[in-house]
Amino acid sequence: MNKHLPAFDRQVSLGDMMRHVPAAALATAMQHSVGHAWRIAGIDDEPVRAGALAIDGPVCTVALVVDIDVVGTLCAPAERQSWLAPAGKWIELLLGASNRYRMAADLHLETVMSDHDELMAKHAALATSEARYRTLSAQLEARVQEQVGQIEQSQRRMYQAEKMASIGSLAAGMAHEINNPIGFIRSNLSTAKEYVATVAQAIAAAPAAAAMAAKLAYILDDFPNLINESIAGADRVSRIVADLKAYAHCEPAQFAAIDPNDALRAAVRMLGELPAGVRLETEFEALPPVTCDPDGLTRVVLALLLNARSAMRERQGVIRLASTARDGELRVSVSDQGCGIEEAVLPRSFDPFFTTHGVGGGIGLGLTVAGDVVRAHSGHIAVRSTVGGGSDVDVHIPLQAGGRA
Repeated sequence: MNKHLPAFDRQVSLGDMMRHVPAAALATAMQHSVGHAWRIAGIDDEPVRAGALAIDGPVCTVALVVDIDVVGTLCAPAERQSWLAPAGKWIELLLGASNRYRMAADLHLETVMSDHDELMAKHAALATSEARYRTLSAQLEARVQEQVGQIEQSQRRMYQAEKMASIGSLAAGMAHEINNPIGFIRSNLSTAKEYVATVAQAIAAAPAAAAMAAKLAYILDDFPNLINESIAGADRVSRIVADLKAYAHCEPAQFAAIDPNDALRAAVRMLGELPAGVRLETEFEALPPVTCDPDGLTRVVLALLLNARSAMRERQGVIRLASTARDGELRVSVSDQGCGIEEAVLPRSFDPFFTTHGVGGGIGLGLTVAGDVVRAHSGHIAVRSTVGGGSDVDVHIPLQAGGRA
């Protein structure tokens, strides 16, 4: 409801009505009618206007009426009584005109104020609406950006998944094609090693010329070394094939309740020789049985040990392997004093086929397979490394890991 309403019925004093009547013009008109001695007063008898001279002697008075209301009185000397009534009528006409002017001015002012209040209310409503629009616009923009980010992330994940699926298929095919010939090559090398031993026994039992005997002795002495190196190379290819098969998930994991330390000891036996000046220290706590994939756990630890051995190839120091059970999980730690990993490279350590080693240093699947195996056990791997200060890798696996689809 508008607070500014026309005040047609408000009481207006005689002084307010005469505020806009020019004093000089009023004095001149009154001088010509009643003389210099006169007085106009309100209903409370308070003087409003007066002539130049005070009234001396008897006084005559007439009421001043505006719109049937008595608003004041007009006084003059008694001898001017015949002139007083016409002067009062004239003043009443003057007051009526002034009152109508005032009412018109009030009406105009009230209308202007009402329009102003209405415009201000509309302005406030528009400002509120604009603020709400800006807020909604900002929220919409934020949601659009969020949705765009999620879509882009989903596209990257889909692309990565398709790429990894293709790589996995390639790895599975390579593993299958390599595994068959490497199997019989290793078998033949083992058989050849036995044959050489048999031939050596036969030659030792038969007489031979001195020169030929020396030559045969050299051959028989060097040939087992060649065979051993070939077997070691075949074993290395077998490990690569195993990593490829594990990465491609060619063979399902077999979960069983085991002592995790047995899997750690198996990894230590498979590690092989360490570089000169490097030693391996183990610290195994007594652990409760853990339901896990024994071969997978061995593969994880072996991959971490091989990585640590590679980092220590041009250094001296200690590789430490430890196991413990804390807070309902198995923790296996592998630490080294090797070259460390650069911070920019660290996030890519578990990416497929990523390696910091040169040709012949690995195909970059060891840590990838390790990460996949640990995730299959509902666990995770934490890596801390400092360039030149070595690395610490912690494997966390729930004691009741079980298998994960």
